[in-house]
Amino acid sequence: MQCRAVREVADSFLADELYPETSDEVLRHLEVCSGCRADLESRSALRDGVRRAFDIAPRLQPRPEFAADLRAKLQPLASVPPRHARANRRLWALAAGMLLAVVLGGAYRGRGWLTSTALARAAVGDHRDCALTFRLAERSIPLEEAARKYDVVYRVLETEPPSDVTTAIGSARVLKRHACVYKGRRFAHVVLQYRGGLVSLLVTAVDGGGDAGHAAVDALSPDVSSTRVDGLPVVAFRAGRHMVFVTGDVPQAELVQLAGAIDPHLSRELARP
Repeated sequence: MQCRAVREVADSFLADELYPETSDEVLRHLEVCSGCRADLESRSALRDGVRRAFDIAPRLQPRPEFAADLRAKLQPLASVPPRHARANRRLWALAAGMLLAVVLGGAYRGRGWLTSTALARAAVGDHRDCALTFRLAERSIPLEEAARKYDVVYRVLETEPPSDVTTAIGSARVLKRHACVYKGRRFAHVVLQYRGGLVSLLVTAVDGGGDAGHAAVDALSPDVSSTRVDGLPVVAFRAGRHMVFVTGDVPQAELVQLAGAIDPHLSRELARP
């Protein structure tokens, strides 16, 4: 089994959702591949962190009636004959996945993590046209100039995130910082080198921020922070009146690690009056 195949099934492996033969292939690969072992460890740490956060936050617990209903539906599986044990395990894994989705949704809504399809698509477009192909219609400008002309919050991005960002699976290095415009929407744009690829951190005002060039924003709705837009993974969170997007051509779990390392301090700085 090759690295790409292992990483595609890594989350299912951790959830014990794979057939035994496939799990054995993954284990054999992990014995000889330190990169995939590190990736699996980071995914496991992320899952454990989410569970711990959920366990210590009573307000994020599922409603009692939901837990009771789920228990009642799953109880009959306990008496399934042994020959159906594999299917039984897969059903339990599916139920656990459903519960984890509820946990994640509640946790991210509790933290105010939001996503907007139109904004996320603009962020991905800016990443591709600015960080990768340099084909934006309007030239980029320094953050200091953007702070004077449009929004003082651009000054935050002159130093945040720091030049080197440490995550549990490696570090990211800032390559450049500027302000740019993609189809009428202005972004503060920080380009980082991370896990062998280019990643963009993009910040934009959700209310126009006093910049007449901003396009209208569609309704923001609570959602899990991590998703895919136009083929690229995107992690999004809101900080004050700004949305922050992290996107790039790296595995989604690795992007979540980077966003998690950047989020707390950047969110505090952006939320300042």
